[in-house]
Amino acid sequence: MTSILLGGKKFNYKIVRKSISSIRLRLITNHSFSISAPYLTPNFLIQKFIQNNADWIINHSQKISIKSKISQLKKITILDKDYQLEFINTQNDSVIILESEQKIYANISKLTELHIKKTLEKKLRPFALKLIKNELRQLSSQFGFEYNHVIVRNQSSRFGSCSSRGNLNFNWQIILFPIDKFRHILLHELNHLKIKNHAKTFWDQLAIYDPNCQSNNLWLKKHGTKYFLF
Repeated sequence: MTSILLGGKKFNYKIVRKSISSIRLRLITNHSFSISAPYLTPNFLIQKFIQNNADWIINHSQKISIKSKISQLKKITILDKDYQLEFINTQNDSVIILESEQKIYANISKLTELHIKKTLEKKLRPFALKLIKNELRQLSSQFGFEYNHVIVRNQSSRFGSCSSRGNLNFNWQIILFPIDKFRHILLHELNHLKIKNHAKTFWDQLAIYDPNCQSNNLWLKKHGTKYFLF
């Protein structure tokens, strides 16, 4: 790792050389990032690239929060409902979600942070897909949307996307957001089924579906990724 000062803030970074055609940057934490560069890229060009993207690095690093240890959580808030979380050390891994009781029982064979995360996500991801599909059905019925497949992923910053074929992709962790922000994300991607770009007509139409469109969008930019657990 090498250190650099950007806007008075110290960042650690590493350079990884690969068989790629251009320099790429990826934030790792709120004070570190990595640079991927073609094998023969001179170091001065990499430094110039970092300086040219200094404002982006500083601004986006502020959105990354230090996540709590999953093993220390006592509850998980899902769409404004607090689910009591209990870890049980057992021989076999399993996670039981009791929606009516708002409880999550996690039977974990290895009480390491990485193993707990993998075991929890394995169950929470399909649960998120179910919640997202249920809400999409209601919104589509209400506003007359038609879409194809729905997929959930685990992404570091994106909340959702809409393909040219009408497929909807969402970060499964959006179920950890307040429910009005959750719906805003779904409506945003549903609106892309009809309007592919982010022109004024897109935002005007989205404001019809979501009257709090502007405030919800601003909240997501400022606070969204802070709610991610994984």
